[in-house]
Amino acid sequence: MRLSYLGSDAEEVSDVLTRCIGPVRVQQPPKTDLSYSYEFVAAGRVAFSRVTSQGSLSIGQKAKLLILLSLHGSACVKIGPKESLISKPGHAAILDGNKLSELQVEKARSHFSLVIDQGDIFRQLGAVLERPVYGALDFVPELDLADGAGEIIFKLSQIMAASLGPGSDIPDMPHALSYLSASIVSLLVDTVPHRFSAALSQGEWLPSPRHVKRAVDFMHANLRAPISMSDIAEAAGIGVRSLQEGFKRFKGTSPISYLAQLRMEAAHRDLLEADQRVSVAEIARKWGFRHMGRFANEYRKCYGCPPSEARKGRALS
Repeated sequence: MRLSYLGSDAEEVSDVLTRCIGPVRVQQPPKTDLSYSYEFVAAGRVAFSRVTSQGSLSIGQKAKLLILLSLHGSACVKIGPKESLISKPGHAAILDGNKLSELQVEKARSHFSLVIDQGDIFRQLGAVLERPVYGALDFVPELDLADGAGEIIFKLSQIMAASLGPGSDIPDMPHALSYLSASIVSLLVDTVPHRFSAALSQGEWLPSPRHVKRAVDFMHANLRAPISMSDIAEAAGIGVRSLQEGFKRFKGTSPISYLAQLRMEAAHRDLLEADQRVSVAEIARKWGFRHMGRFANEYRKCYGCPPSEARKGRALS
C-alpha cells in the first residue's frame, strides 16, 4: 500500500492517517492555518512515512507502536496521563501502543514515522520465550539516533525513505522493504530496553524440557476445564514441586500464572473476534474467569484498556 497526501484540513488528515495506521484523531486550534504533507508505504512488518507540517495541530493515537524520528522542528509528545517528552532531531521518540499518546506540533516540523503492529512483536517474543506475551512493551521512551541501535535504525529509515514519493528510487522492490522492516523490528526487540529484556537475557529463551512442554500442551488442551496444579503435574509425569521449579526456570512464572495468561490471551482474542452479541461476561466465563471485576482489572493491566473498549476496536476516547 502506498499513499501521498497534501492538504490543509484537519479532518482530512484524520481520515488519511486512520486509513493508513489505525484510529487517529487530529485537532487544529481554531483560526489557525495548517499545511500537511504525508507520504506513506506499508513495508512488510513496518509502515513507514515521511511527514512535513506547517502550523499548529494535535494528533492522538492508540494501539500501534509508533517511533518518531525527527528531522526538523520539535514537538511535545504526551504518553499516557503522566509521561511526556520533546521529540527533536537526533533522538527517536517511542510511543507505547497500549497508552493513548498525543503529538503536539507548533510551527514547522518534519519527521519519519515507523508504525509497528505490537502483535507482531508479541508473537516474536512469545516464540522465543515459549509463553504468552502481551500487555505494555514499555520500551524506553527515547533513543539516541547518533549511537548504537538508534543510529542503525535511522540509517535504515533513510534507505526506506527512498521508496517514497512519485520519483522514488525503489518503487517496485517490496521484498527489499520487507527485509528492511524486519531488520528494524529485530534490532528494536534485541537491543532497545523493554519490559521483556530481562527475560531474554536471563535465559527464559532456553528450550523448555519435555515435562514443561507436556504441561503446556495439557493446558492448551484444557483451557476451558477446571484443572488443578496436581492435574497438570500428573499430565507432565512429574511432581508438583518439580513442575513449579521447571516453570520458574524456563517460563519465568508459576504453572497457575502461566495457565491464567493463556486463558487471558484466549479471552482477549474472543473479545476482538467474537460476535458483538456475545457479552464480555459470557466470554470471561467461557475462559474460566468468574469474578467480573477481577477479570476487568487484570485485563486492563495486560492490554491497557477495559474489556468493553476492546469490543469497540479500541477506538480513541
